[in-house]
Amino acid sequence: MGVHEYEKLICNQMITRSTAVTGMEYEELASKLSALGHPTRLAIVKVLADGEQYLSEVAKRVGVSRALAKVHLKKLREAGLVETRVVTLEDEARALRYYKLRPFNIHLSPETLKEE
Repeated sequence: MGVHEYEKLICNQMITRSTAVTGMEYEELASKLSALGHPTRLAIVKVLADGEQYLSEVAKRVGVSRALAKVHLKKLREAGLVETRVVTLEDEARALRYYKLRPFNIHLSPETLKEE
């Protein structure tokens, strides 16, 4: 997947912000940008844009191991971009963790970073 496809994905989720970023919003914005600042995590966002996915499916579609997908999903979850749902399978005595995107919009420009 090329850089332009990622830009298109992110641009499709942008909104125009009429007020400047303030105080605590800087930390939240930095956290989200950091989480999105890795090609594998961007690929995961693209996969999850199709809807809720099980860990193995995310790993398979992105082309990484389950362990690596789990590390990247944790970073996305900590930034508030992804949420999880656990389904317990009684007859198999195991739990499946599903991941889905939380709605988010990011628009970053010099104007949004100005202090008021």
